[in-house]
Amino acid sequence: MLRNMNTQLKVATVVNMESLSLLAGEFREQFESSVEVIQERLGGRRFVFNNDGKDSYPFEEWEGCSEEQALPIAPSAETVTIASTDSSCILLGETSDGAVYAVRAAVCFAAQGSVQGYFRVGPIVVHVSPKGAVGLPSKLEGYELRVALSDHLIAERIIRNTVEKRILASLLSFAGGMLVMADGSLKHPLDSYPDSLFRDDGSGSSLVGFSKSSAMISSNRLSAIVSRARGPAYATVEDAPVHTLLAKFSRDGLVFRLDLARCQGRVPETLGCVLSNDMFSAGYPESLRVAHHLSVFSRSEDMALKAYITNRYSLKQLRAFGLRRIALGGLSNSG
Repeated sequence: MLRNMNTQLKVATVVNMESLSLLAGEFREQFESSVEVIQERLGGRRFVFNNDGKDSYPFEEWEGCSEEQALPIAPSAETVTIASTDSSCILLGETSDGAVYAVRAAVCFAAQGSVQGYFRVGPIVVHVSPKGAVGLPSKLEGYELRVALSDHLIAERIIRNTVEKRILASLLSFAGGMLVMADGSLKHPLDSYPDSLFRDDGSGSSLVGFSKSSAMISSNRLSAIVSRARGPAYATVEDAPVHTLLAKFSRDGLVFRLDLARCQGRVPETLGCVLSNDMFSAGYPESLRVAHHLSVFSRSEDMALKAYITNRYSLKQLRAFGLRRIALGGLSNSG
């Protein structure tokens, strides 16, 4: 390989090819030494191939499924208001020392098996720079601010999480008890929820994180057990203060990961309340689905927000070009 590179690029007069040959030999030895280990781990295994980074769900079972049984979810006679939250954040543009984002959140209420109403917060314009983040309900400091400045995708997630934490705290403080559902895991390393959200304060409210995307859904053997159940069912993955389980809420529904907090040991009752007071499409709560669609930005809203900040702050638009396309050229399959 190195010999071919030398022929094509004529680099032998510039770099020490012997050093590069040693480096290539080092990588080759590492590959050869790992072949047997990989063979032990992968030989004959059932496998799900990646599909352009999209979430996948296996139709068949993993090998060696245990004999554990999924526990049925029984409908609850208790009427509980479910408040489902979701949010969306988009990058509007950049300055020389920061970036401007727009964030919007939605809460959808459900009870007695139907959606009752909703409200939305935003769009909120947020400016993130080394001086801090302006427009959020709480400050970004230290590590969060540094990574938000270095990566737009991480910044969007941090902004969403900051807004959602404030909304969740408000919903959980309502007197009389409410079942609050958040889109996503309560244990994701990038979503650092404060302990106060998980601590029972006597309000009677519970918090459920409902994950569509989780490696646990596709790789955990319990997902096959839950999927085979003839009705709504669940199986515990981790019994901890924040209880993690895999569950489905309809006979032919998909399996999702749930994180439950503030349930006071009432996991079956909490799941029963979700089943009885919400509607489900492919096993996914209708209230969360509606909250998602209420929070996302359309293309026209994106353009309107850009026009708004241009007029409001007298912005001077700079001409720009697609860096990745120009840098990699037309031969790149990744765009």
